[in-house]
Amino acid sequence: MANSVVRLDKVKSCYGGHIYSVLAPETMQNGFVAALKGLKDGEREIYEIQKAGTEKPVVLIAHSPIVYDNARQGANSEQNYEIESGEVVRAYELQKTDIFSVTKEGLNLTEDAKVGNFVVAESDSFKLKEVSTTTGSEAFIGKIVRTDVVGSTIPTGQAGSIGRLLNYVVIEVIKND
Repeated sequence: MANSVVRLDKVKSCYGGHIYSVLAPETMQNGFVAALKGLKDGEREIYEIQKAGTEKPVVLIAHSPIVYDNARQGANSEQNYEIESGEVVRAYELQKTDIFSVTKEGLNLTEDAKVGNFVVAESDSFKLKEVSTTTGSEAFIGKIVRTDVVGSTIPTGQAGSIGRLLNYVVIEVIKND
């Protein structure tokens, strides 16, 4: 099963905002979102996180993907990276007009992502959920502005093919407070 991949297209916290160290409470993937609970007991830099729901602002989980399986060509793909429970990872603060991209595996989509629809946080998942309209009371609202297909597949003869196509959903932050 392929995991989610995230791209930080235009995220202010990469240059001058907050990047948090957070403790993964369960197995997670890049591109998930969470709400900060507070500093972990006895720590000065590691925050605990929870599922955000619609009432809390979110941070974007985007850790450096390191895959140690080099047994097969292509095994080190970012789609093979998974964040283990208890691992400390990066979480980026999101602000209005920030733009980031997540592959379809990291979102709860109605069908294919529809440009113009919105994404909001869920209370029972770390994924963002696509909705056609918002109530305006959600703490986080993102707008789907584009979809991108990145990558290629190269035929290699008898062995088949290598490479892959990543289907990104490009999201602009409308609200996160």
